[in-house]
Amino acid sequence: MPPLRVGIVGCGGIAQMMHLPTLAERPDLFQIVALADLSERTVNAVGERYGVRARFKDGRELAGQKDVEAVLLFASGCHRDAVLELLAARKPVFVEKPLAFSLPETEEVARAVREAGVPFMVGYHKRFDPAYLRARRAVQEMRDLRFVEVTVLHPDDGAYRTHHAVLPTPDRPWQPRAEKEQIADTHERVMRGALKGCVDRIVGDKAPAHHRVGAALLFESLIHDIDAVRGVLGDPEAVVSAHVWRDGLAQNSISRFAGDVRASLSWISVPGLKHYEETLRFIGPDRRVTLVFPSPYIRHAPTPLTIERMDGEELLVENHTVSYEEAFRAELHHFREAVHGGTPPAPSLADALGDARWIHQIAAAYTDGPAR
Repeated sequence: MPPLRVGIVGCGGIAQMMHLPTLAERPDLFQIVALADLSERTVNAVGERYGVRARFKDGRELAGQKDVEAVLLFASGCHRDAVLELLAARKPVFVEKPLAFSLPETEEVARAVREAGVPFMVGYHKRFDPAYLRARRAVQEMRDLRFVEVTVLHPDDGAYRTHHAVLPTPDRPWQPRAEKEQIADTHERVMRGALKGCVDRIVGDKAPAHHRVGAALLFESLIHDIDAVRGVLGDPEAVVSAHVWRDGLAQNSISRFAGDVRASLSWISVPGLKHYEETLRFIGPDRRVTLVFPSPYIRHAPTPLTIERMDGEELLVENHTVSYEEAFRAELHHFREAVHGGTPPAPSLADALGDARWIHQIAAAYTDGPAR
């Protein structure tokens, strides 16, 4: 198969840290033929770095170029408007999660994708993590799964990206910020900024501020874990409880799955500790399967997998390093193979819709009192 000629929409952090190096390392598989970004400085800096001359501010113009075979949407935020515009070119589209920031918008995009009839993939890179795939098999072999525990300890996002050179080079190096400033910035973005209309469709425009922030973080961050759990257990039967505190920067929910399984999802902001930690534990009476995902900003860091089980009277604790394969690489290679081979990419629209439904159920269950 010849290289897939791709156009990139959104040349910021995740594109430069993970996706562009993956595409550039295999010129036999991918050819970057066009770039688009709202920032002229960014698109020019990245264009010079990767030798791409076709540069645009508008993703629609990029998608309309004849030599662009597929469009990769790496921009941050809600992707609804961008996806609807890109689909007009009737070309395959890869879009970073989340597909949209509410169930109604996700359903709207899904209808447009089906109407366009083009290959379409949502980027949930953890689905391609070799340790996750091995863990899923181990969980499916368990005779009696009883409890799933997900905990995300999230540092200041900027603190965990300083080892990358993201262009254009900033005028001043990154500096830590006071937690109150970080909280204020998050509230501004959710309450009055770009996410306001999206969050209104999740919890309503009368919801308290900490509920609105919690709902936004479900789509921005916890969606990875929501999708990973669904990839093992399927859809939940109901959300039993959900609480938000710390001005929206901490939350926990309990959901019920088939077989009377309960799943606890917790997300906690820990801005003063430069240590990202994302743990998934699947617990049964005779076996425990634990994944600890590293930061998504560290390339080729293997995900530790621990399987605990009995061997007669002995407790065996197996520590697995399944692979050094990069999940971001695996998902883009899968997309290319699906485009060239004519097979539906996965994760699919059904996954994005299932994730959005569960998120809405969690947000609807927020029952705590004041933010403090």
